[in-house]
Amino acid sequence: MLKRAAAVSVVVGAIAAVAPPLATRVGAQPTPIAGQTLRQVAAIDLPGPPGRRFDYLTIDDEGRQLYSAHLAAGLLYVIDLRNNTVVASVTDVPGVEGVAYIGQGRKVYTSNWYENKIGVVDLGQMKVVKKIPTEDKPDGIAYAAPFHKAYVSDERAKAVAVIDTRGDRAITTLRFDSETGVPQYDHIARKVYVNLQDQNVLAVID
Repeated sequence: MLKRAAAVSVVVGAIAAVAPPLATRVGAQPTPIAGQTLRQVAAIDLPGPPGRRFDYLTIDDEGRQLYSAHLAAGLLYVIDLRNNTVVASVTDVPGVEGVAYIGQGRKVYTSNWYENKIGVVDLGQMKVVKKIPTEDKPDGIAYAAPFHKAYVSDERAKAVAVIDTRGDRAITTLRFDSETGVPQYDHIARKVYVNLQDQNVLAVID
């Protein structure tokens, strides 16, 4: 039986949204908005070794599930947000860092640092069904749903791997003169942004 080892706290903030009055004269200062601090509302006990490093989290809004990467244990926790319980612990994700929910196909991509691969987790089976090779330390993942692509920062390779999410295969690698950080997809601009860690700049991928 797996022992209780760590707890993730789900927090919510309550803010009294009292709009400040409009200034009636030049130089008048608006009234500050009153607010409350965030407070813990739940704790979710997770299986696995205590005191070990966790990494990324992501949520499936429609399915109401949270996916939590337990890097040191090589586990991906699937948490039901309707009752705050762990419904699965997915193995075979060594050194899991980045996590992305891929709605088309009901799957999760994991960046498995210790083996330099992207794991494809079938949520129907709750297990890894495929692995996609990368070069050196895959990290954050951005999913661009309209284009059926995922962008994975291949950090130490100074690159971003582009994955076809319909076929679960790498289609190209974008090279940079810097280690790459966490990519993010902007659904309004329909572009991907990735930080170039050695240069203190953002690269924009069209």
